[in-house]
Amino acid sequence: MTTLLLLSGSQRRDSLNTRLLRHLGQHFAGRCVVDLIESHQIDLPLFDQDMETIPAVIDRVVDLHRRFKASHGIVVACPEYNGQVTPYLKNIIDWVSRLAHVDNHFDNPFYERPLLLCSASTGWSGGALAVSNARALFSYVGCLVLGDVICIPYADQALTENGYLFDPFMDAQIEVSAGRVLKLAQKLADARSFQHKAG
Repeated sequence: MTTLLLLSGSQRRDSLNTRLLRHLGQHFAGRCVVDLIESHQIDLPLFDQDMETIPAVIDRVVDLHRRFKASHGIVVACPEYNGQVTPYLKNIIDWVSRLAHVDNHFDNPFYERPLLLCSASTGWSGGALAVSNARALFSYVGCLVLGDVICIPYADQALTENGYLFDPFMDAQIEVSAGRVLKLAQKLADARSFQHKAG
């Protein structure tokens, strides 16, 4: 079964971006396994190579690495902090990407994973600058970043007590982008299955 990993770049309890991922999860329902990484599941210090020798820290990184590795595609939703991705998101990627350098039993879990970038904000840009920054980051670590992006301006105005309620045009865009990353993830899942059977 195809697995999509959903990662929010926000730690805020009522994050617009985490809510966007939950909304996307409804688009994926029944079509794949969705693994949403919640902020309370992340307990990592600010990246510091001197801490790579601390077993308790590395154990937490290993757990995250396994979730990325088990996925066939990734969806990241991140707010914009001064035109950049959040330090919280960058820190996660820094730790997980370093694991292969710490222990050669691990490889790059981002390599050739299709990735869809999203952002929701209360402003007019919908987090477009953060998406551009995130594209550079995830391309660097080896993801296949889709040209599609989902940027939600004035996202707070689309919130209801039951989650987001978008206009038909936005819903159609979300469905197209969600379908595209899922299709690519399914191809990766099929390739892995073939390799496993051939091996």
